[in-house]
Amino acid sequence: MTEIKEAHIGQLVKSVFDSSDMSVSELARRLHCERTNVYTIFRRRSIDVEQLAKLSKILNHNFLEDAMEMYGLVTMLRTPLNLTLRMDDLTEENVMRLMEMLRKVRTDS
Repeated sequence: MTEIKEAHIGQLVKSVFDSSDMSVSELARRLHCERTNVYTIFRRRSIDVEQLAKLSKILNHNFLEDAMEMYGLVTMLRTPLNLTLRMDDLTEENVMRLMEMLRKVRTDS
């Protein structure tokens, strides 16, 4: 996944979106936002975890795992915790747990 490490998360979202059959209008409707906000997402270097989870569900792609890989967290978390993320795991409760784990990693570093 070298292309992910060189890209930022907004570019990754755009890349996955471009390979889908969805229009910008449809993505905006599903995100409950304006079309211009979708283009703003594509330019972002960082995205709120909750919004990333929504994008993952809408585009059927696990951006949370991609983001963790981009920041070198996947290997670090999988080894001690045996963490594996699947699309089925993207419940609100699990996203909150992930956010708490990431906060802990940040404070422990």
